[in-house]
Amino acid sequence: MSFVLSKILWGLANPANAFTLLLLCGAFASVARGEWWRRAGRRLCFALALMLFLIAVLPVGHWLLLPLEDRFPPVLPDHVDGIVLLGGDENPALTEERQQPVVEISARRYVKFVELAHAYPAAKLAFVGGSNAINPSDAVTPAQIAKTTLTGFGIPDERVVYEDKSRNTYENAVFATNLIKPQPGENWLLVTSANHMPRAMGCFRKAGWRVFPAPTDYRSAAHYGTRISFDLLAHANQISVALHEYTGLVAYRLMGRIERVWP
Repeated sequence: MSFVLSKILWGLANPANAFTLLLLCGAFASVARGEWWRRAGRRLCFALALMLFLIAVLPVGHWLLLPLEDRFPPVLPDHVDGIVLLGGDENPALTEERQQPVVEISARRYVKFVELAHAYPAAKLAFVGGSNAINPSDAVTPAQIAKTTLTGFGIPDERVVYEDKSRNTYENAVFATNLIKPQPGENWLLVTSANHMPRAMGCFRKAGWRVFPAPTDYRSAAHYGTRISFDLLAHANQISVALHEYTGLVAYRLMGRIERVWP
């Protein structure tokens, strides 16, 4: 239930969707009969237009992403017992239609995972992640996409344990723990996007894993900056990704899924 509710709420709170709904409200209000409504609608539309312009030119998304991506820099312990790859945005529908694995942004996670798998040939390997769709496809699963992709990278199928039931980060940690049963004192590397690493580390630590961060898929530079560029889509995407993670951290703490808001 919480999974479906989170999807619905984020669908409404997603900045792009929220802007669209507010703009629509402003447009309707600006042509209403009452003068007060028309004035309010025009002001709302003007405020939204100004905000979109500021988002388009200022690196607000970069400023929001940087603390998330710098929270857990890469750490390589002296001994690595296992490596966990968190599923990302595997696309079962396109995979089924095009008859080849489609992994979009999460492809960078696969590259990092394969590099580490070759660097530590004795390490246990695990892919963790089921569908994050409300109505998942029965034909192709993210685990099947991962298996095809990793096999293509030269990782033997029998070397990887695949967990395909979890639908969010909390379930990633809990279901993988029940399946893999990491032993006390083992060192595991956790591969996921840098902006997602704080929430992932919090969940896996809560589940009792001794995990070390192996972040990838960086979206921000390594320092704050004030570079001006006119790119609404890129900046809006950065803001959306960052706000999704900050919202997730607060929600997970309120639900007791992580020990603190800022792991």
